Amino acid sequence: MRSFRSPPGRRAKQGFFGAAAALLLASTAHAQSVDYDLSTNEVNRTAWQRQPYVANGYIGQRIPAEGFGYREVEPNNLTARDGTQGWPLFTPRQTAAMVAGFYDQQPETAGTNFAQDGGQQPISTLPTWSSLYFTVNNQTYSTQTPDEQISNWSQSMSVQDGVVRTSLDWMPEGASEPLRLTYTIIAHRVEPNIGAIRLTVEGLNEGMQVAFTDVFDGAGAWRTDFVSSGPVPDTTNTLHSAVRPVGISNVTAYEVSVMDIWPRSSTQWANDTGSACIGDVLSTNASTASACYRLSSPVPESGTLDAIKYVGIASSDAFPGTELETALGKANLANSTGWDAIFKSHRDAWDAVWEDADIVIPGEDNEQLQIATRASLFHILTNVRNGSEPTGLGDNSIAPAGLTSDSYAGHIFWDADIWMAPSIMSLYPDYAESIVDFRYRQLGAAKENAKQFGLAGSLYPWTGARFGNCTGIGPCADYQYHLNSDIALAAWQYYAVTDNKTWLEEKGYPLVRGAAEMFASFVTKNETGNGTYEYVTLNTTGADEYANQVNNTGLTNGALTVTIKQAMELANILGVDDLPSNLSDIYHKTLIPQARSGIILGFDGTNGSAEIKQADVVLLEYPYEFEWPNGKPTYGASAESVALTTLDFYSGANSPDGPAMTWGIYSILAAELSPIGCASWTYLLQSVQPYSRAPYYQLSEQQVDVWADNGGTNPAFTFLTGHGGYLQTLTHGYTGYRFRLDRLYFDPSLPPQLTNYTVKGMKWHGGSFDVNVNSKETTITYRSGGNGSAPVEIGKSNEKGGNYTLAVGESLSVPTRSTSGTLVDGNLAQCKSVLGINDTRFHLDPTNRTSRPGEYALAAIDGANSTTWQPFTTEPTSMTVDLGEQQKIKGFHLNWNNEPPTYYSIAVGNSSSDLESASPVASGNVTLSAPYDLAQSLIVQVDVGNLTDVSLNETVTARYVQLTVEGSYATEGFGGTVGEFAVLGA
Repeated sequence: MRSFRSPPGRRAKQGFFGAAAALLLASTAHAQSVDYDLSTNEVNRTAWQRQPYVANGYIGQRIPAEGFGYREVEPNNLTARDGTQGWPLFTPRQTAAMVAGFYDQQPETAGTNFAQDGGQQPISTLPTWSSLYFTVNNQTYSTQTPDEQISNWSQSMSVQDGVVRTSLDWMPEGASEPLRLTYTIIAHRVEPNIGAIRLTVEGLNEGMQVAFTDVFDGAGAWRTDFVSSGPVPDTTNTLHSAVRPVGISNVTAYEVSVMDIWPRSSTQWANDTGSACIGDVLSTNASTASACYRLSSPVPESGTLDAIKYVGIASSDAFPGTELETALGKANLANSTGWDAIFKSHRDAWDAVWEDADIVIPGEDNEQLQIATRASLFHILTNVRNGSEPTGLGDNSIAPAGLTSDSYAGHIFWDADIWMAPSIMSLYPDYAESIVDFRYRQLGAAKENAKQFGLAGSLYPWTGARFGNCTGIGPCADYQYHLNSDIALAAWQYYAVTDNKTWLEEKGYPLVRGAAEMFASFVTKNETGNGTYEYVTLNTTGADEYANQVNNTGLTNGALTVTIKQAMELANILGVDDLPSNLSDIYHKTLIPQARSGIILGFDGTNGSAEIKQADVVLLEYPYEFEWPNGKPTYGASAESVALTTLDFYSGANSPDGPAMTWGIYSILAAELSPIGCASWTYLLQSVQPYSRAPYYQLSEQQVDVWADNGGTNPAFTFLTGHGGYLQTLTHGYTGYRFRLDRLYFDPSLPPQLTNYTVKGMKWHGGSFDVNVNSKETTITYRSGGNGSAPVEIGKSNEKGGNYTLAVGESLSVPTRSTSGTLVDGNLAQCKSVLGINDTRFHLDPTNRTSRPGEYALAAIDGANSTTWQPFTTEPTSMTVDLGEQQKIKGFHLNWNNEPPTYYSIAVGNSSSDLESASPVASGNVTLSAPYDLAQSLIVQVDVGNLTDVSLNETVTARYVQLTVEGSYATEGFGGTVGEFAVLGA
């Protein structure tokens, strides 16, 4: 944390508002011109990464390539768990239909963390509600239709309004002409219970026998008990299916559909059973329900029919005692409202979301990055509801893969509190409230958990589900205690944004106090001699899950001091005195483990050879904003230098098989701490590009999805945690925005690769603010709302650092900080462009796959040895640097880091084509200047790396410089690494 006191401010100038508004309008116009209706015509019926989905924060449904229905992806090896949904269920991937909070209770799961006491509570999935079949002349289009019968296929998913469309030509066997089928599916944004499917069939001819079959497919209902299915009594054209989660007798989910077929005036329909119409296509699961509607009048002259299936879904968790009534009522409401009106209200609601807040990155070169940004916002927002809604709707939080996948059993992890909440809280705090309110809903259980382990306060299980108790996959003790600080931090941040004192008193403060009380009873007082002592933590696990059950994890110890400080601060605001008396002592005397290099240790015994899974102790600098309790670190010149060295060490130690969200934190920290270079941009690309999957910009948990190639992980998908990590680079990284109780705080900076973007509609104390960051200046505009003026602090590193005051309609412009100098003196290449579409800018599906995923060539010239370029193979591979103009070159410096190539060559030219025939100006075998030394490798420090320096016999003049490497001193199959490639100016 930083100081929360606000010195006297300066009034901002109102005259800036017009220019700021014009700039925002220009940026917004560009964003609106981007096509967010993402589409593909490359049909792949088995790739789960290419499946779209619909969701609205309460219900969700994943959609296969066929456009509707249930499909299961066959694992590569189910026995070995290869190609499954992953830990802890290890079940096949399927087109899941879900309703929020529908957790079961079962004795055990295939995977666990600890002994499976207390049972497990995976999410149960519902019968597939998207199923709407079309039959002509006794042939049915389904997920079993042969490939050769399908042509002119396309599928789209809009990250503007969540509409999924699938269109195709279907040629039934024996037909002379194909039929055109178009499926359109939504999960209504405003009405949480409503889903709708529209099937348009074109090209019908007189005499054809036609039928539509409405199905709730029980094949999709996993971990459920059958309750009932069939027509809803005393209604017409309706169908229902009801299931309970296994082991939960008092919770039921109802799905109800109402069918409407157009044109009404010229067609007549006869009811039949689903089995009579679609036969073997229909699953035999008990919860499967079906109803067939046969055309009993001639085909319309237009040759077109529309079948619309309106679906209502309700479970006991949100609608106790009125499940069927609610589901039926909402399906009927949609039907009576009609497709056009229900569709329009859905789209209008999404338009209002983007009008309220957005992130806008202008420029054609950044169009794909803009889409990736919008997609990240959309994928999170479409999986959460407004926290103002009643319990069971507005307090479900967000699972790592949302509402269309049972990855991670659909449980709630720290992913929601630390990774997804901050950006959503900054832009849409009403939706972020769902995250913190879920934790409050389970506060009672957390208090009981603490008692179970002899602790005070509240103790949360690692994974949250139905009951909030300690389980095997969600242990409370001897594991990741930092979760309790994560929860407290999110509560503190929510209050900082909203200034909602009623919420603070009722919910927020109890959350923070509970965590502080728990830590006060958890830490151990360790006598250190001469009457001194310190507080330590024993048998814990940090965020780095490669190091379990160790002592004094740096993240746990640092985070608990932040929690304690926040608890004392909030108690003061509320005027209460109910905290343990020893909190201040614990705050000042908790051990923060450090190496002599200043680097904060992951845990007692951390050594320099350690590989970490993901961001861990670096989280103390952001988002925790940890302050050294005694004002300065034990080792290291300053808190800032310790934070930078810690970043450089752990980013270099991070496993490439770690999850997506990590690199976003590294980007934020590099933007804050790095005095030179553009590593923040390298990390930003690394946080999103290798994880993004075409065509819908959904993130996978892993850079590589193949179990055999990524360390044995079946990645979660859609990995909303990664989307949240990436978004923070834009809401918090380059704006330098940090949560404060009494003011807005910014410390803006930009790398040269990004020259302009706007965070539109940031929220603080009821006000809405637009923040435009460009390469010269940053403009903060108080757009609307709030209660009078807003204090703004600009970080001290800015030329205009200090305190200001903004009123509605006013703008404040300050310089945008940029790095200066070079890592290597005289380097002409630092932060210049690398030729190749995916080496400098975001590209969804890169055609150049010469680099190991995430290890892009830009990393070799970003002014940071902690980032590396690594070719995909040991074959000769080149990177070409554009210096921007002709330069005189006298030599080169190369830092290979720890896995050098065996040979290199460097060529220069005044055009990129010159390089094709140019002779090298330097080449040779790479000699290890820092060969592996066991004792040296164990020291926790930032290694210098293996170095090669080249002095040319005579100066050369060139604009383009090409480095080619081959071979590797390592044995893992990839090429050698290049930490920094410096081109030395004469």
